[in-house]
Formats: sequence, structure tokens, C-alpha cells
Amino acid sequence: METVPSKSELIKKLLAPYKAAIVFVVIATLVISGIGAAMPMLTSVLVDRVFTNRQMNVFLVLGLCYFLGPVLQQFFFAFQRTMAILVAVFFAGGLRFAVYRHLLGLSLRFFNVNSAGKVVNRVMEDTQTIVNIILSSATTTISDCVIASVSILATFAINWRLALLVCAIVVGFVINYRLSIKRIIRFTRLMRHEDDALTGGVQNRMSASIAVKTFGTEERENDVFHGHNLSSLEFGWTRDIANNNFWMNVSLIASLAQALLYFCGCAMVLKGQMTYGEVMAFNMYAMQLIWPGVRFSQLAGRLQEGKVALNRLFEYLQQVPEIQDCEKPVRVKKLQGNVDFEDVHFHYQEGVPIIRGITLHVKPGESIAFIGTTGCGKSTMLNLLTRFYDVVGGRILLDGIDIRDYSLKDLHRQFGIVLQESYIFSVSIRENIRYGRPHASDEEVVAAAKAAEIHDFIMALPEGYETRIGEDGAALSVGQKQRINIARAICADPAIMIMDEATSSLDSDSEAAIQRGMERLLKGRTSFVVAHRLSTIRNASQIVFIDKGVVIEHGTHEELMAIENGRYRELYTKHMGKGVLDDA
Repeated sequence: METVPSKSELIKKLLAPYKAAIVFVVIATLVISGIGAAMPMLTSVLVDRVFTNRQMNVFLVLGLCYFLGPVLQQFFFAFQRTMAILVAVFFAGGLRFAVYRHLLGLSLRFFNVNSAGKVVNRVMEDTQTIVNIILSSATTTISDCVIASVSILATFAINWRLALLVCAIVVGFVINYRLSIKRIIRFTRLMRHEDDALTGGVQNRMSASIAVKTFGTEERENDVFHGHNLSSLEFGWTRDIANNNFWMNVSLIASLAQALLYFCGCAMVLKGQMTYGEVMAFNMYAMQLIWPGVRFSQLAGRLQEGKVALNRLFEYLQQVPEIQDCEKPVRVKKLQGNVDFEDVHFHYQEGVPIIRGITLHVKPGESIAFIGTTGCGKSTMLNLLTRFYDVVGGRILLDGIDIRDYSLKDLHRQFGIVLQESYIFSVSIRENIRYGRPHASDEEVVAAAKAAEIHDFIMALPEGYETRIGEDGAALSVGQKQRINIARAICADPAIMIMDEATSSLDSDSEAAIQRGMERLLKGRTSFVVAHRLSTIRNASQIVFIDKGVVIEHGTHEELMAIENGRYRELYTKHMGKGVLDDA
């Protein structure tokens, strides 16, 4: 069974290949921080020993330090940033791949309840948020920790009374953070939720643009989009206002703190308790302590934003695939196609049965036609056979072995599936056809295209089989896309062929031509068909009439027509002039 790693385990795994780069980043950051921490002390020496006591020999040494310090800082900073970018980019790429790979392994039920736009938004946008946080905050955090540690020790060493005042100021930053962060997090989550709905809606409406135009619902769709867009903007605006208020308070506290510390320091100089050089050094160290505190507050806010993004990704990573391999799956190259449904029960929701005790035996090479009213369970039977869902009662056997005992990878390779909705990838026609069998020869691709009656159309294109198809086959007609789908299923050379209303988008002549070609290729293969065309149904080895999840009639066309007052006979007789069966 597949286990879900914890967040820390996944992060450690993704960062493991870049340990050396992380070490280099830390070393470079420590050097940069060390140089920055030394500068206030140099300023103190410059004021007290050079400007006050005129020690010119010290001035030359300090001048050299002031010159070399920034040069060394920039050198190590460039090295640090290069390594940090390397780690951040590849970490994000690894995280994105981990989520994508996990998503592909999830069961069909997950994709039925999560829109493609929502999934894409999380995989792309949330991982980018994490990258940005790493790049903007990781190295700064290390540097600030070092500088803040040195600064707090230095301030107490210079003047412990003023150091206590600095600590009180830092507490003010903490209070400001605590009062602001919950509001920022809340509205960040709400904005992200609306962004999911917004992206999902755009993706869905763009893919259904024909339906939108057909029914003239542009205005209604505009209103829906406008509503989600306004909600996203409102939550984003509220979050940004909260952020802005937070930073206004931070800037105010920092400015007042700087003025207060300088005033108090000067007062101590007048009393002879400090030198002016010490006041200068103290204020520089105090700012090096206060501003890291400010940045820690900022980082805490950004980390919360990153936490939201990471949690959203882990909502997907923590989804355990409903359908998984058993502990020791049976491996198989190609099945004979012997199928047995034994007292099969299934429901999508508890208490709402879809399939109720269906038993069916299919010999290799037989063609089975499922008919019945919409929602009776025809397509569900095919989903159970391919193990997109698992039965809740009974079992399904392939060549005498429960399908749950087969390796999922091997099991799915046994099927060639053509659905009512065609799926086209944005690659060449050749690659579309050989998608299910990447190593199929060019001759096999052409043979599959000929069987699907699409070869002549392909050859008439300027680049033939190398023609690249646009997004979702936008440049093709519905019938052409479906024929490419049929060619893909044929090219996969499956043991079992499944056709779920596969030819419903084709005219009768095209369907007849395809069926003639497929009869040769389907010979020796078991096939399951859900169709309304009488020609497809009457030629099946077995016709299975399903009503409310139960098989009410079962047999060949002749056997079912011989049943007086039979449902199939009544339906067939009623519609034989049309050539198409309506729902019973």
C-alpha cells in the first residue's frame, strides 16, 4: 500500500541532493554576516581614535578595512545567491514533480470532484510561491540570525541599560506581529480558495466555449467570473491592507526607536557614561538587531503564506489512491480475454446502489453490448472492469484471476478504450496514435489509422503524420478527433477493447466503414460496447439489457427477439426504422 510522507520527510528528501550547495550557502552567509557585524566596531574606533585622538596610523588600516569589506561581501553574496537560486529552483521542480506524479496515481474519483483548473493552479502557483519565499528569505534569515546574535551581545557589552531598552523595542515588534498575522493568514487562505474557483472556472468555460456560444450564456458566464474575481480581489485587498498596516507600524516603531536610542546615547555622552564612538557603534548594532527583528516579522508572515501553499499541496499529497496494487500483484503481458462478473455490487455513495448483483460470463473474442436507460450502470460496468473503481461486493475475473490481484500497470495495458468524449494531446498525429504504445512501428500506426478511416485525411495534410495538433485538437472536427482516438486504441494492440458510445459523433457511413476495418482487427479480442446504433448491437455475441443496476435480459439478438413481451424486442421493434435506439 502506498504511504504518504510527512512534510518534513518530503522536504528532507527533496533537499538531500543539494546538501553541498546548502553548506556553501551557509558558509557564504556567515562570512557576509561576519563582515557586516564588524563594521559598527570599526566605526567606533574611527570616531574615538581617529577623529578624537588623531591616531592617523589607525586611519589607514581602517580605510583598507572599509574598502575590502564591501568587496568581499559582494563576492560572497554573488556566490551565495547563485547557490541559493540553484537549491530553490530545483527544490520547487522536485516538489512540483512529486505532486504531479502523485496526482497521476490518484483514482478517478479524485478527478471527478476536483476541476483541472484548480489542480493546475495549485501545482504551478503554490510551488512558485514556495520558490519565491526560499529565494527572498532563506539566506536573509541565516544572515540575520548571525548578525542579531552578535549585535545583542555587542549592545550589552557597550551599555547594558540601553540594551534593555532595545529588548523592550523588540517586544513591541513581536506584539505588532501577533496582532496582525492571523488576519493576514485568514485572508490569504480565502484569496487562494477564490483563485482556485477562478482558475477552474476559466479552464472549464474555455474548454466548453462552443456550448457557451451555442446557448448564448456569455453574460451569465461573465457574471459568474466577475463574482469570483471580485471575491478574490476583495480578499486580496483586505490581506494587503493588513500587510500595509503591519509594515506602517513596523516603520514607525523602528524610526522612533532609532531616534530614542540616539537621544539617550547622546545624553549619556554628556554625562560621561559613553563616548560618541560607542553611541555610534551602539546605534548601528541596535539597528542590526531591530531590523532583523523586522525582517523576522516579515519572514513569519511570508512563512505563513508559504505554509498555506504547502498545506494546499499536501492536501493532494495526502490523498491516498483509492485503487492500489495488492501486496504481491500478478504480472502479465497479455491476457486471453476471458471475463467473469460474479455477483458484482457497486455504489458511488453509500445507500445508493448502482450495480446490484450482476453475473456475466464472457469468452475470449466475444463482443458484449450493454444497453439500457441513462444511469442504469452501463458505463459503470466498464469502469469496474478496467478497475477505475473497485467493486463493493462480488468480484471480476480476467482469465480466472481477480482483477484486484493484477498489477494495475499491466491490467490497464490490456484495454483499448474509446469514450464518447475524445482526448487529443498537443503533439503530432503520429504521437497521438501511438500514445498507448510508444514503440509501435510506423507501419502499425498507419494500419491503425486506416482501420479508423483517418489515414486519407492525415495524408492530405501538408505534414502528414507529423502534423502537430493544437490544444485539444482544436483544428480537427469532432469526428476526426474521435477517429484518431479509435486509431490510438487499435494501435495499443489490447486484449480487450472497450467502446463507450465511441462512434456516437460519427455519421452512419463513417461508422460502418470503421466497423468493417475493426472487425478484422478485433478478431480474437474480447470487446465491450455501449452504443445505441442497432447495427452495433445486433452483431454482438451477447446483448446485456441493464435496468437500475440489474440484468433483466441477456442473450444474442435472435434470442432476445424470441422473448415475447421482452424489453429488448419491444425497444428494437419500436426503433428499427431509425437505426438508433433511444433510452428504454
